[in-house]
Amino acid sequence: MVKKDKLWTNLPSLLKGNIKRFRNVKRSLIRNKIYIFLQVHRSRRSENDILVGDHKPYDEEAAKAQLEESLNKLTTGSTKGPHYKVVKVYSASRRVVSGTLTRIDADLIDGSESQHRCIVEIWSQAWLPNNEITFKCRNQPVVQARHSRSVEWAEKKTHKKHSHRALDKVEHLFHKFQVRFGRRYVSTAERQMRLRIFRQNMKTIGELNANEMGSAKYGITEFADMTSTEYKERTGLWQRDEAKATGGSAAVVPAYSGELPKEFDWRHKNAVTQVKNQGSCGSCWAFSVTGNIEGLYAVKNGDLKEFSEQELLDCDTTDSACNGGLMDNAYKAIKDIGGLEYEAEYPYKAKKNQCHFNKTLSHVQVSGFVDLPKGNETAMQEWLLTNGPISIGINANAMQFYRGGVSHPWKALCSKSNLDHGVLVVGYGVSDYPNFHKTLPYWIVKNSWGPRWGEQGYYRVYRGDNTCGVSEMATSAVLV
Repeated sequence: MVKKDKLWTNLPSLLKGNIKRFRNVKRSLIRNKIYIFLQVHRSRRSENDILVGDHKPYDEEAAKAQLEESLNKLTTGSTKGPHYKVVKVYSASRRVVSGTLTRIDADLIDGSESQHRCIVEIWSQAWLPNNEITFKCRNQPVVQARHSRSVEWAEKKTHKKHSHRALDKVEHLFHKFQVRFGRRYVSTAERQMRLRIFRQNMKTIGELNANEMGSAKYGITEFADMTSTEYKERTGLWQRDEAKATGGSAAVVPAYSGELPKEFDWRHKNAVTQVKNQGSCGSCWAFSVTGNIEGLYAVKNGDLKEFSEQELLDCDTTDSACNGGLMDNAYKAIKDIGGLEYEAEYPYKAKKNQCHFNKTLSHVQVSGFVDLPKGNETAMQEWLLTNGPISIGINANAMQFYRGGVSHPWKALCSKSNLDHGVLVVGYGVSDYPNFHKTLPYWIVKNSWGPRWGEQGYYRVYRGDNTCGVSEMATSAVLV
């Protein structure tokens, strides 16, 4: 070090040969002393050394390798957080700040195949076991993570100048929803829109659970990112105009001899086909009718067959295929057309095509249909036991987020006057909860949204008070 009293004497010798390099020497003893100290030591540094706080360009290939390594560590063994992959590195720099801070400008692609331009900062501290990585992607929330034995993700928030690392629970659930149901959105803007809808639906789920009078649990289903209008497109039952309703005769329900059994299920009698999936098509009415006819045919002939919904979409000129319909109209159409072909002969396409019904391949004919007494669930039980599964209309509000249990929502949430979905009643039963002094009688309802929905494709709804209008539109075909 240079002593203060000798500084002016020794300054020329210290700078000898370096005057051109050090043109900006300050006329301050303290600043001169510090400046000379830094410059003398800089001359001995290698080109890879970085001064504290200073930025230095970083080789893009090396940066890409480091970024890929960090992303791999984050992804391994974890289903949390966005799983990014590197597409392209534009630039990178390193900086010494209580460790090494690497800053990388790159294109990343996430699990939904959406590409994002991101600034990624990797903070490495040799004396700590974890590296911290921060993602700042356009139109995305800032996310921080550490990769170690257990990966913890946290969405960065600022509230009253405090940084919170608590994960946004809804964001996390939305990511899991995307992975489970294979949701891919065409743009970041669409994803943000779907996330907003998802958040609102989470509130609806909370309301359903809070007001549930049965044992049902409501949660995230494949419809969790849909608006109510979009969801209704996956149902498809038209409102029946009672003043104009014709063609169905009043069902004569024979009194059941003896006491009604506590439970009954046509699935155990080989009268119910596998759960089907109507897809993105409002054709519930067709599935409800074919399910009814499949059951009646099996009871009558002792042979379970699958009949064609697609034939109804193509050949029923009164209903509107994927834009909705009524079971009443479908019964009439089957009678007029000349019957139904097997599913295998006329497979489902989830869209309307040209009718190519072949009468020689018709395996079941109907002469009409009957209406069961409205609001009479005892009559429904008796008809079910004697004849087979029953086609019904139902209010599907609670079904959008149904996960299992006996569904008994408040009437205000599931009005009997707003039937919008055609389904099939295949049985009934009772669930007892002695610890809660509760008994829940229920209907077993076959839906047409595939086996991943509800209870392997089925819905248990409370029996006894016309919940969700279950006995408002109960009908059945009459086979020839």
